[in-house]
Amino acid sequence: MKFPKLLPFAFAALFLISSCSDSGTDPEPETVVEEKPTETAASASAIEAFHKSDAYYQLYVYRFDSTTVKWTSRIASHFSSVPKDEPAYLGFSNPYVVESGVNLFGMVTLYQEALGSNNIKEARINVEKVLQFFPAASGSKKGVVKVVAQNVIMRKKDGNPDTISIGISGEGTYDEETKVIDLIVYFNETSIGGKASVARKYKLSVDALTLN
Repeated sequence: MKFPKLLPFAFAALFLISSCSDSGTDPEPETVVEEKPTETAASASAIEAFHKSDAYYQLYVYRFDSTTVKWTSRIASHFSSVPKDEPAYLGFSNPYVVESGVNLFGMVTLYQEALGSNNIKEARINVEKVLQFFPAASGSKKGVVKVVAQNVIMRKKDGNPDTISIGISGEGTYDEETKVIDLIVYFNETSIGGKASVARKYKLSVDALTLN
C-alpha cells in the first residue's frame, strides 16, 4: 500500500486551498438585483372623465346590498371635487351648503344608528382625496382605481362634539369609455364595536345605470 507516502502531499494541498480562501482573493458571488416594475403615474385624464366643474355635479353611486342581493337606488349627495394642490385625486365634498357634507359611499345611512341620524348636514363628511386612477399602460383609458386609505370622521347628531371614525380603503377598476368605476371598499368599524374589515361593492358612473 502506498497511501502513507501520499499523505504529506494531501496536507500540502489542503494548506494551499485554505491559504487562498483566507486571503480574500476568491471572487465575490455576484449579487442579483431584482428589478421591480415601475408603477404607472396617476392619470389626469381619468379625473376629467369622472369629474365636471358644473355646480352641484355628482356621480351616480350604487351599492350592492348583500341582504337583498340587489343594487341600491342611487346614493345621492356625492358632489365630486378635485384638490387644487393635488389634481391627481378625486374627492367628495359639499361646497354648496355651509357646514354640510356628502353621503360618501352611503356612510351616513350605513352608520345612522351610531350617528343618531341619517342627516348629511349633521354628519358633515367632506373628504378631499378619495380616489386615484392608475392606467393599465401609458395612455390607456382603463386601469386600476384605488381608494385612499384613511379615517373618515363623522359628527354625531345635534352638533354634539363627539364623532365616530370609520376607516376606508380598497380598489377596483375604471373605464373612461364606459365612464364606469367598479369598486370594493373595505370599512374598518372597530371604533363602533364592529369588524376590522367589512367589504362592500359599489358602482360609480357618470350616467345613470340600470342594474337590477
